[in-house]
Amino acid sequence: MQRRELLKALPALAVAAQSTELRAEPAFKGRLRPGVVALSFRTQLESGKMTYEDAVRYIADLGIGGMDMTTYWMPPLLDFKPGIPSQQISEMVRQTPANPTNQWLSSLRNTAYKNGVHIFSIGSPVKMAQPTPELRQKEIAFALKWIDIADRLGAGHVRVFGGGIAKGATEAQAVDWAVEVYKPTLDYAGNKGILLGLEDDDELTRTSDQIFTILHKVDHPFARINLDCGNFRKDGYKEVERCAPFAAATHIKTNMSTPDGKREPADWEKLFGILANSGYRGYVSIEMEPSDKENAVARYAPELIRCARIYSGT
Repeated sequence: MQRRELLKALPALAVAAQSTELRAEPAFKGRLRPGVVALSFRTQLESGKMTYEDAVRYIADLGIGGMDMTTYWMPPLLDFKPGIPSQQISEMVRQTPANPTNQWLSSLRNTAYKNGVHIFSIGSPVKMAQPTPELRQKEIAFALKWIDIADRLGAGHVRVFGGGIAKGATEAQAVDWAVEVYKPTLDYAGNKGILLGLEDDDELTRTSDQIFTILHKVDHPFARINLDCGNFRKDGYKEVERCAPFAAATHIKTNMSTPDGKREPADWEKLFGILANSGYRGYVSIEMEPSDKENAVARYAPELIRCARIYSGT
């Protein structure tokens, strides 16, 4: 080949070489980070043995950099006693007009910053499928309260629930009620740059199909999924795979559902792989159940960090 012809061919050869390289190795690399859901410290927070600031320092010492802040025990919301069921707690929080003070929120945010912990998400008890117009308006106001709390703490995401299906109502009606609450709260959150993640929980969001029905109806750029991998009743890994591309935050538990609805120990490395391959970037937070032992977070932290590193290139 003549020199002039070779020079002409170089751009094409470079493109061909680049294409071969991209085919051999995906352009996307996962960036997953280990986190903890504050609900994992429920027993300690309820009893007063631990404050939210204590929890932040605790996970920092474990080498975990993100906290999904379940907010039920934020003072001065309520004075809790141990053993109250989660459903009852969320209803009690809904009834109180109290808000955490700016001073308390500022102190928590400062503690997180000084310990290198990112409070990236707020776990609210908002349940959107309320059966009357009056209740839906109250739930909208309730949701705005948690969005404001997220804004004060520097969180970019708030978890919300679809809710249940009221007695005598159809699922289609409940979906419409949820969307009626979801849309204005999404507008408010979007103006602050905050995503609202619909969690796979409750009667209205037990499956990926149900979640997608609500997301399609609301059709909003700030609507996402708060993906709790351990909450699906059946075929957990397949459901996670379907939802992962739309996730804004993720939780993992120690168990997952099988295709026939049984529970088995979770394969975290497999879950991290599904999330990374879906294009998810962000925190994957361990959420321990109240029945787990008190030191469960510390016991599982090394495996959480290991799995995150596998798919994060660090």
